[in-house]
Amino acid sequence: MNTLRGIRIGLIGGGTMGQALLGGLLTQGVLRRSLCVSDPDPAIRRRLRRQFRLDAINDNAALVRAADVVILAVKPQQVGEVIAQIAPKLSSRQLVISIAAGIPLRWLQARLPGAAVIRVMPNLPATVGYGFAAIALGKKATARHRAITLAIFGAVGQVAELPERQLDAITAVSGSGPAYVFFLVQAWEAAAASLKLPPAVAARAIRQTLEGSVRLLDAAEVPAEALIRRVASKGGTTEAALKVLAKRRVATSIEEAIRAAARRSKELSWS
Repeated sequence: MNTLRGIRIGLIGGGTMGQALLGGLLTQGVLRRSLCVSDPDPAIRRRLRRQFRLDAINDNAALVRAADVVILAVKPQQVGEVIAQIAPKLSSRQLVISIAAGIPLRWLQARLPGAAVIRVMPNLPATVGYGFAAIALGKKATARHRAITLAIFGAVGQVAELPERQLDAITAVSGSGPAYVFFLVQAWEAAAASLKLPPAVAARAIRQTLEGSVRLLDAAEVPAEALIRRVASKGGTTEAALKVLAKRRVATSIEEAIRAAARRSKELSWS
């Protein structure tokens, strides 16, 4: 966390992603005195103070005055109101990072002309330190701003830089991605139940198989297709299962589903 040493980070919004970032940054050694969070909900502020033992306030303008980096961790419909509050307080030395889905850089930069702006698309596994985030730099963002953003979101997983035009695609692939996995697990568990496996054993087997398969995919350094061939012997059980998946066009359906998510992301983006 050398990149973040001496930098004061303020989060506007103490919800799920705000809490994930606070926890990740603290775990990586960022000092509590370098962090501040603002949220209008008293219950959330109490939870933040109790869980993270840091300053939680209900004053966005005060947070901006104290921070070098301001992270907008609020819902898209709240961004307009928040920006109206903080824009007069921002200076050219400050960086604003928005994780609000669908709000383009040009919209943000037009309303925050004095600050550098970066957009980030994170995903839910950031809450357990295994997230994936894509960042897109605004025109005023410098190499230092990029490094700061990579360090912040690297505290809760992996990060990649993309041009903003590809954020709809990454939203469909990784932003919505956990739901695809949970959908698969749900179907997998239903199938195990139909085979009369004890639910607790089935749950353990499925989760361990998922985690082990991902680790194997990382370690093997070969395409997924090659690993499929390692498991599926000619005339065996796996081949029987794969034939059903092929017949039902499951691969095509998955591609169509992810494309639909990307289209919807684009439709929901602000102009």
